[in-house]
Amino acid sequence: MGIQERRERERAAVRQQIIDAAEKIAAEKGWDAVTIRAVAGTIEYSPALIYEYFANKDEILLALMRQGFARLHAELEKVVAAAQTPAAAVESIGFAYWEFALASPTLYQLMHDLRGVPFGTNETPPEAIACFEDLHTPIARLMAEAGNHEASDSEAQTDLYWAYLHGLVSLTMHQRVKGGPERASKLVRRLTHDFIQSCTESPTTSKRRK
Repeated sequence: MGIQERRERERAAVRQQIIDAAEKIAAEKGWDAVTIRAVAGTIEYSPALIYEYFANKDEILLALMRQGFARLHAELEKVVAAAQTPAAAVESIGFAYWEFALASPTLYQLMHDLRGVPFGTNETPPEAIACFEDLHTPIARLMAEAGNHEASDSEAQTDLYWAYLHGLVSLTMHQRVKGGPERASKLVRRLTHDFIQSCTESPTTSKRRK
C-alpha cells in the first residue's frame, strides 16, 4: 500500500468516525444535541479537525442521511432479489421498510426530515433515487403482468406506496397507532395486500367501485 493510499484510507476512516459519532449522539440525546463541539468530544478530536472534513453540521447530517438511504437500499435490494414474483417483492419491500424504520428510528427521522434536501428533482441524493427504484421496478412489473392498462402510471403508484408506508411508520413512531408497533406490523401486512390488489385490478374494475 502506497503512502497516498494509506492517507486516503485514514482520512476516510476519520470521516466515518465523525458521521458515526453524530448518529450516536442523536440516538442518545436527539438531533438538537448534535453539534461540531459534541461530535469532536465524542471522538476525542478538536473541533478544528472536524472542520477539515465537513464545513458545518449540516454537511455531517447530509452525509449521514445519504448513508441511511444507502443502508435502506441494500435491504430493499436484498429482499427484491430473493422474491420469486413481483407481488412477493412488493410485499417483502413493505416489511423490510418497516423493519428498517423501527430498527433505526433516529436515522429514519433524519432521512425524511432533513431540511434543504430536495426530492423529486435533479438534486435528489442518488441513494434516495435507488430506494425509489427498488420500489418502482417490482410495482411496474406487477402492473404490467396483470395487464393493467394504467401501468404507465406506475411511478404514481410507487409514490403512493412510499407514502402509505411512511405514514404508518410516522404514526407508529409518534404513538398514534392503537396497539403500538405490534398491531401496526399487522397493518403493514394489510396495507401491502390492499396495495397489491389495487395494482393488479383492471381499470374497469376500479371504475365500478367508484
